[in-house]
Amino acid sequence: MSEDREHADRKKDEEYETRRRDRFGKLPERVAPEDLVETTDTDPAHEEPQEPQVRREWG
Repeated sequence: MSEDREHADRKKDEEYETRRRDRFGKLPERVAPEDLVETTDTDPAHEEPQEPQVRREWG
């Protein structure tokens, strides 16, 4: 009985796959993880100026 169930499940899977392919077309090839994000080297951040010690120096 389990063989019949497995055969029926396999048949349903094939039917769903056919319907999916008819509706959406063939899926593109899988993208490698290293190709998902492009990285760019940048200069280090500039240091921010120190805050003034006294409020009147703020300008």
